[in-house]
Amino acid sequence: MARIYFLIGGARSGKSSYGEELAKSLYGRVAYIATSKITDEEMEKRILCHRKRRPKNWKTYEIADKNIDKQGIKKIIKSISKENINTVIIDCITNLLFRIIHNYKLDSTEIIRNEVEKALDMEVISFFKSLLEELEKSKLNVIIISNEIGLGVVPAFPLGRIFRDLMGVVNKKIAEASDEVYLFIAGLKQRLK
Repeated sequence: MARIYFLIGGARSGKSSYGEELAKSLYGRVAYIATSKITDEEMEKRILCHRKRRPKNWKTYEIADKNIDKQGIKKIIKSISKENINTVIIDCITNLLFRIIHNYKLDSTEIIRNEVEKALDMEVISFFKSLLEELEKSKLNVIIISNEIGLGVVPAFPLGRIFRDLMGVVNKKIAEASDEVYLFIAGLKQRLK
């Protein structure tokens, strides 16, 4: 029976490494949905590190800009399902959320209008609802990796607050849909569900 595993925690807490080991322990072929985009040298190094760790027989799907919508993600999940793949890792939801929010060009905005915030909320919630529905229909084992960013101070800028709040909403929805949820702190994991 296919299961959804949700791995959540801080940066460099061991989520991705554990997710990769979990995928290796599950039956069958593995696909990896990489959500990051190379934006600078530092991000390029992180992506290369993740690529090197992945076994060569895993199939990687990188989300292109044009695929950051409901139809694009549905197409990727359906493609994975058709290829006799049993397990998929999505690493990571935080980067995927950032890429959706980034389309709104709010980086330097000091005051974000309510209608823009509402439109963003609706798009994000709709996107992740659709993603979870597709994953549940797929009959794949799914390992979803995300950052917990709501434990720190309140961000000083509107974009930071909106991102933190939406990340919390998205993580909550994923946890609700998951069969198992693990929290990672300092390389240690705690099962929450």
